[in-house]
Amino acid sequence: MKRISLPTISIVIATYNSSKTIGLCLKSIRSQEYPRSKIEIIIADGSSEDSTQIIASAYNVRWISVERSKQNAEYNKSIGIQHAKNEILAMIDHDNILPHPKWFYNMVRPFLEDNRIVGVETLRYHYDPSTTLLDRYFALYGAGDPLVWYLGKADRLSYIYDRYKASRDVEDHESYYLVRFKQENMPTIGANGFLVRRKILIKHAKVSPGMYFDMDVNIDLILNGYNMYAFVKDSILHLTGYGSVWYFLKRRMLFIGQYQRGRDKSSDKPVRRYGILSTKDIFRLGISILICATIIIPLIDSLRGFRKVRDIAWFLHPFLALSFVVLYSWVIMKRSFLLYAKKILE
Repeated sequence: MKRISLPTISIVIATYNSSKTIGLCLKSIRSQEYPRSKIEIIIADGSSEDSTQIIASAYNVRWISVERSKQNAEYNKSIGIQHAKNEILAMIDHDNILPHPKWFYNMVRPFLEDNRIVGVETLRYHYDPSTTLLDRYFALYGAGDPLVWYLGKADRLSYIYDRYKASRDVEDHESYYLVRFKQENMPTIGANGFLVRRKILIKHAKVSPGMYFDMDVNIDLILNGYNMYAFVKDSILHLTGYGSVWYFLKRRMLFIGQYQRGRDKSSDKPVRRYGILSTKDIFRLGISILICATIIIPLIDSLRGFRKVRDIAWFLHPFLALSFVVLYSWVIMKRSFLLYAKKILE
């Protein structure tokens, strides 16, 4: 790869009061052996009130302020994308840490070897036994949502498995898996170290502020014929910052409500263009709900994982599986009740 012309990279990072992690994130980026002249770092910040900007200023970043009333992770990313100029966009979150100096070399390799590839992501989350219980759980399972995991749409491969199998159309290359996706089997990819060809994304996906959503833009690409992705046999560390399981569940309930309605709180219609479920997933969803609610299979999966990696974090799975069934049911019932009440009042 030394003699090959490496692509230029625009790293887009969304921040808001991210002082706890942004320094670690930027240090891992600036420690890369990739030519620094080929990397620009764009931080789209939602008017942070902590020391995020002071910390970031030491790493030669381009700072873009986003109105606080509009800011959220995906909205900020869309603003950052508008300012990017390089060949490859790297969507790295403020709580991501690149685990070794050759990470970018590994991630751009699929783009260099196959010009049909539009997006690249790591195969796994980096497992670090020194991180929190929840961070270890997310890394081990490759997802933070048990229902999504049982639907087969986790964004990363669990340490339970040795091979990638989220799609039937998979080719095992030396350093990555080449995958062709359809809309119905698209996993929840697009964040935490996702790389994409910038010009193709801008031309064939809706990336304007208020329209950009991590998973939606990838479905836009697939529907426009750009369905080739690579999962590099590497990892990325994700420090979620969730101090407790209860805080995590509270945040997930908020996220589920936002996902249903998109970002337009004044409208009954969702802003998001696509849901995680296709019509072919309805039966599988029912099975997944049954699996999560009855706990037995999640417990068996915990034991399977524990045999691979000895960590008690696996055993959060039965509890979280049941908790997510309750959360989804509550949010959906609450939403349905409010819509019904509104119709009666009108």
